[in-house]
Amino acid sequence: MTTTQPFLFGADNATTRGILLLNLGSPNSPDVADVRNYLLTFLMDRRIIGLSYPVRHLLVHRIIVPRRAPKSAANYRTIWDDTTKTFPLIAHSRSIAEQLSALRQAPVAVGMRYGHPSTAEALQALTALPQIEEIVIVPLYPHYARSSYETAVAFVLEEMRRLKLRPVRLRLQEPFYHDKAYRSALAESIRPYLSQPFDRLIVSMHGIPLSHIPKACRGENGHTSYCRERRPWHERHGEEDCYRLQCEETRHFLAQDLGLPQEKVELAYQSRLGLHPWLQPYMSKRIRQLPHEGIERVLVVCPGFVCDCLETIQEIDAEYRHDFLSSGGKSFTYIPCLNSHPAFVSALSSLLDQTNATPSTLLSAENQRKYKY
Repeated sequence: MTTTQPFLFGADNATTRGILLLNLGSPNSPDVADVRNYLLTFLMDRRIIGLSYPVRHLLVHRIIVPRRAPKSAANYRTIWDDTTKTFPLIAHSRSIAEQLSALRQAPVAVGMRYGHPSTAEALQALTALPQIEEIVIVPLYPHYARSSYETAVAFVLEEMRRLKLRPVRLRLQEPFYHDKAYRSALAESIRPYLSQPFDRLIVSMHGIPLSHIPKACRGENGHTSYCRERRPWHERHGEEDCYRLQCEETRHFLAQDLGLPQEKVELAYQSRLGLHPWLQPYMSKRIRQLPHEGIERVLVVCPGFVCDCLETIQEIDAEYRHDFLSSGGKSFTYIPCLNSHPAFVSALSSLLDQTNATPSTLLSAENQRKYKY
């Protein structure tokens, strides 16, 4: 099944520069068969599960997906919009593309790393426009991680080769968690919730295996300022892409931008898969511990996600809400993602101005090697 909904906006604009927005994706529907296909594609990505192909294939096809697909399908059903026949992540991604196209008067296509509208469909649509000489790749991920930003970019380059599309210049938008316009949009989306009494603002980031960050950054797992306090080391060694560093800085920036004491803003990591070590503290454990420490009223925000999805709506706002309240908590407020808010689209447009004006954002043959599929 492929989508019949639009994924290219502003095709009539005469500009020679097109924009490719990338996001994770969602199943085609909450039916078990569609969820199973989505999980197979997602989990077979070597940047998600970094085992050898034979082991990964056995684990994913024979163990993980047969067990997870029915339960995941039931969870996806809870966030499915039966009127529009889509999921929030897909709807918001399209809305971002439509608004950005209108704001910049440029062609904007949206493609998903897994599912539809696909990366291939988006690339084919943009390269079919005769006026396009350059495509700006914009992963909708504020932070750099092998399993999100990197795999999305690598897949674009692979699809360009596989489809034998006509050559165009490629330019890449860097992770933008530290950008002032983005930080402002994020802080202002949170600020209205601070008027209610709360004990702690929890910054819940998607977890990743420790093996996905530099070896020198794996120490004191659970210390949530470890890499931020070692930023000069990251700069000297060219490791500013460290996901742990970027998450820790995001927590610090939010406290600063909201005028909150640093100790009132806490970082945790969600969505752990498997039994091997991931970044800590684990949200699944921390949310149960907080009431026993006198933290009875929490606000929870997930700035690693641009658009609300299963991991925010179901995992955070349903599962962890239940865990917190059943452990003695009194108030749990989930703060939605930026989604397709105009302030975020404006910040994204400002980022594109910077990217287009920076020669180093052009993808050369040398820096494309980083994204070998």
